[in-house]
Amino acid sequence: MFPMGRIDDSLQHIEQLTDGTERAFQMAGLVSTLFKIKGCVLLVTGQLAFDIYANGSSDRPVVDLVYFSGQPPPRTVLEIMRGQLHGQGAMGHWTVGGIPIQFHDAAAIAHPELCRDFSTDHGVVKLLPAEEIVVDCILASIHPEPDEEAQTRARLLLINGLMEAFQMDWAVLQALCDHPDYRISEELARMRAAAKKDIDTMGTQPDQVGQPGEIPSV
Repeated sequence: MFPMGRIDDSLQHIEQLTDGTERAFQMAGLVSTLFKIKGCVLLVTGQLAFDIYANGSSDRPVVDLVYFSGQPPPRTVLEIMRGQLHGQGAMGHWTVGGIPIQFHDAAAIAHPELCRDFSTDHGVVKLLPAEEIVVDCILASIHPEPDEEAQTRARLLLINGLMEAFQMDWAVLQALCDHPDYRISEELARMRAAAKKDIDTMGTQPDQVGQPGEIPSV
């Protein structure tokens, strides 16, 4: 059992953070811990997953979650979200400490083994595979017409992958791009080369502790 006093201390700590994305990231860690105690593993998706991989920031961060394993009964959801976290809302949509938290239906994940764990001060956060986010961004950047925002998002993920901010599985990414549903291998090669050129221009090197240096944010 997670002591209520400790939960309240965690909430107070999170609410004092000034960076919105960091607040959402830490909140995702706390929520994930409370659900894990009940036998449910949550997966962070959406903009927050992108921001963590891309070293980005959002003005209005939202914690988007799906059940990776285990499905709690409604009573358990209410006990955690309303009882322990003092959240406002109902079932799939909550606000805790001013942070919107949304639960979604299970995501279609081609490579669940590539979901990555990131540590927070309040527990471990599991993220949607970066490779699957990248392939969606690349496709959106060219189809059905060029999209500059999607291109920027794909570029940032590729830069951070090349800089080893996280361990990109390039073989899996290539296979996803080769898939008939995507057919974007040439675009991947072009964008990866451009990202490598950006890194060379910035004169940065991979950081051995896993954080890129001087990477532009969204």
